[in-house]
Amino acid sequence: GHLTVWRPFVVFGFGLLHGLGFAGVLGEVGLPASEFITGLISFNLGVELGQLTVILVCFLVVGFWFGSKPFYRKLVVVPVSTIVGLIGLFWFVERIVTA
Repeated sequence: GHLTVWRPFVVFGFGLLHGLGFAGVLGEVGLPASEFITGLISFNLGVELGQLTVILVCFLVVGFWFGSKPFYRKLVVVPVSTIVGLIGLFWFVERIVTA
């Protein structure tokens, strides 16, 4: 779609929340200060590769065959996006409450 005025702000907000989640995990791991940069880069690359793998598998399983069908957006994209968003919101609230 076309870029709207608010889209960069939404992307920034999601990226910020995403980064806060990673910061929490890295804080729990307790990386030594001497290995922090290496650990941070390795962790980030691992997470990004994992996400790309999941997206690729989902696309191959669902999107490739059904992506051009008229029901795909209504019955797959919107419900799955809503579920993922609700799970993320739950984890966000859970971290805030237990912090």
